[in-house]
Amino acid sequence: MKNTRTNIMAATKSLIVEKGYRDMTTKDIARKAQVNEATVFRQFGTKKELLLTTLKEADWTPTVSKDIFDRFQWELAKDLSMIMEEYFEQVTPEIVRFSIGLRAQEIYQETLPYIQKIPTSFIQVIQDYLIKMEEKKVIEISDPKETAELIFSSMIGFAFLNAYASHEQYQKDKEVFVSHAVARFVNGLN
Repeated sequence: MKNTRTNIMAATKSLIVEKGYRDMTTKDIARKAQVNEATVFRQFGTKKELLLTTLKEADWTPTVSKDIFDRFQWELAKDLSMIMEEYFEQVTPEIVRFSIGLRAQEIYQETLPYIQKIPTSFIQVIQDYLIKMEEKKVIEISDPKETAELIFSSMIGFAFLNAYASHEQYQKDKEVFVSHAVARFVNGLN
């Protein structure tokens, strides 16, 4: 029973990446999960409830590692690179496409809290880091939250712009982006 449930949720996630919520049907989900469509309804009720359960139960939401502050070297360039690398390690093109698929009008209000977990957690880490760097008198920033949002916006922008690139191209472009973005932020903050 648990395997069936897990397979249905995995099929749902995969189909959201492929088709988006609106174009995904319960027939598609059943076919991909290799179950009868009635099983989908019996397990979850509606397509919307299936999606919301998938969001609640599935381990898809990227989060910042709890030990990231222990790994900081308190050198702006190295630490911003580490934050960006961690973000891109977790927020893969597939996760971005999944996130895009969750933006259907009929489910947006229910999915928004799940979608916002990613930016909220990363912005908070960047903001806390910048405040600590300011306390250490390494940098001066008038508004750490705004600066954190700006840094994060560049990261999410890159991720969304490259969500459909090939894996090889994405890896190559990601390395260049991190290097250039960090250099620009460091030059702007110092």
